[in-house]
Amino acid sequence: MRYALRIEYDGTDFHGSQLQKGVRTVQGDLETALAQVYAEAPRVFMASRTDAGVHALGQVAAFDADESHDAETIRDALNFHLEKDVAVKESKPAKPQFDPRREALEREYVFTLNDGPVRSPLSRLREVKTKELVNFEDMRSAATSLVGSHDFASFAGPATPRDASTVRLLTSIEMERTGETTSQVRIVGNAFVHQQVRRMTGALVRVGTGRMTPDELNDLIEKPRRGAANWLLGPEGLCLTRIEYGKDGPFRTETEYN
Repeated sequence: MRYALRIEYDGTDFHGSQLQKGVRTVQGDLETALAQVYAEAPRVFMASRTDAGVHALGQVAAFDADESHDAETIRDALNFHLEKDVAVKESKPAKPQFDPRREALEREYVFTLNDGPVRSPLSRLREVKTKELVNFEDMRSAATSLVGSHDFASFAGPATPRDASTVRLLTSIEMERTGETTSQVRIVGNAFVHQQVRRMTGALVRVGTGRMTPDELNDLIEKPRRGAANWLLGPEGLCLTRIEYGKDGPFRTETEYN
């Protein structure tokens, strides 16, 4: 039987979501916990790959198990064995062929920025401190060139396979002030290449601080050059907030991140 999980985690102490040998990952922790629940540890399939240090409210995973348990039992059993920085928020039976990665219709990420004069020690693991005050209106105007279906090769990180397509559909970019010195950039798309969100937001911050013109940003889209946008913001400000599967999916993950 296949089960789907919605997972929340603080990415600070993880080397990303995907299994890697010799380091702690979200997938690795989930499989270790499942080994305590089932006689034969199931392999976990993740919906989205998040970098080391990136957080999640709405990550989705799936696994197969011969023994069937009710959803709440699986959720509670896994959370008993998981560390405090990761938790299964929901567990549901899924259709046998459910693929959390390929069936995702859209993914939402939120980037939290602090452009005040002083960094916040208490929020340092939840936001990225910019070096200067940013002009939000300039960022909003420039962001329109990113929305739509484009070749995002310029924003592709080094883990993007050389022969992989870098065309993605960016549905929306929204920005709002959330405090006197904090703001959020909310980015929604069907999928993202490696480090795309961190590099795009980094480019927008450069526009907002006057270090890049909107025409220069547009040029990165019109003339895609692998990895040309190398202004990589830190991962601590980024959170995967939602993965949408539509009415037939296992979860309706309308999750707000503040």
